[in-house]
Amino acid sequence: MRVVCLAALMCSLSAQAGTPDQVRSALLFQIAKFIDFTHVQSDSVRYCFTSLSKGPGAFLAQQQNLLIRGQPIAITELSKSSQNDELSRQCDITYFDGKIENDILSPWIKTRPLTTFTVGSNFEFLEQGGVAALIQEGKKIRLYINREQLEQVSFKVQARLMTVSKFYPN
Repeated sequence: MRVVCLAALMCSLSAQAGTPDQVRSALLFQIAKFIDFTHVQSDSVRYCFTSLSKGPGAFLAQQQNLLIRGQPIAITELSKSSQNDELSRQCDITYFDGKIENDILSPWIKTRPLTTFTVGSNFEFLEQGGVAALIQEGKKIRLYINREQLEQVSFKVQARLMTVSKFYPN
C-alpha cells in the first residue's frame, strides 16, 4: 500500500505543487518513511538543509507538525563550518543544494560508514558520492539512488522505496 501511495505521490506531485522545491520537500518527507535508521536512538527524524530561507528546506520547515512513524520532524540549517562528525550526529536526512554542497559533501562522504541519507538535486551530486538525488526530468522529479554508495551506508532503505527509484549508475 505504501509503495502505491509513494508512486502516486511521485507521479502526481509535479502537477499539484507550485514549484520543484515544493515537490522536493514533499518527497523528502515521504522518503523518510522508507528508511530505517537503525543506528539512531532519537525522538525525532532529523532533516538538515543548506538553506532554510529558500528551497525544499523552507517548505519543510513550515510543516513542523508532521510525523514520521509517530516521531516529529526536526529541521536544522547547515553551515560551511559544520564538521563531519557534527553532521552525522545532527542529521538523518541531509539535502544539499547550491555551492555549499561541494564544501561539505567531499570530506563527509569519505566518512564510513555513512550514517546520513544524503540527497542532492543533480547527477553531479551522485558522481561526487551522494546517496540519492531528486532530479527534475521535464515536469517530473525523479528519485535516483547511487548503488555504490548505498552499499556503504549504516541504515536500511526499504525495498518499497527502491521499486519507485531509478539507479545511478544505470
